Amino acid sequence: MQNDMHITTNDGFTLKIRKLTRADSANLQMFDSGLSRESHRKFFPHRYDGETLAKLLKRSENGDDLVLGAFNNTQLVGYFFLWYFTEDVPLLGIGITDQFQHRGLGQQMMTTLIEKAKNTGKKGIDLTTLQDNDAAFSLYKKMGFKYYGNVANRSGDGTIIIERAMFYEIIPGAKPPDRPHGAPA
Repeated sequence: MQNDMHITTNDGFTLKIRKLTRADSANLQMFDSGLSRESHRKFFPHRYDGETLAKLLKRSENGDDLVLGAFNNTQLVGYFFLWYFTEDVPLLGIGITDQFQHRGLGQQMMTTLIEKAKNTGKKGIDLTTLQDNDAAFSLYKKMGFKYYGNVANRSGDGTIIIERAMFYEIIPGAKPPDRPHGAPA
């Protein structure tokens, strides 16, 4: 991944994008603790304890997952990923801090992840979203994802929740994988 990737909010803030490593564990913990209750409810893909983050960030360093961060100076304001990146169909996730939501970042983060998937020969991209997260659902549809049904997903606290599953077809005829929708670690 190139070193100088950036995205810009619709009101002019430029954020640096880079791959996250084990050194970013504290950044991810601060990101999680800074989310409002509602944002945390919508984006809680895994626990943010040291052990879980060490496993996830090691997978990022090893290339098993593509895990990126959007930084405003040293503050992590966006956390986005393609888990299972070594498989034909990775799982996409996007989280943005409250102060940077509704500023045009979600679409740019998705575009970045879609391009990475295309450039590495992936067949498609899978994702889930809460049934009441209509803003995310609309964005995903706008980006070309198609709803294919409801699935059980394990939230960061271990709770099983029913979410809407969506699929982005890169290679014609590609299908969503038959695997659980949850964190790889």
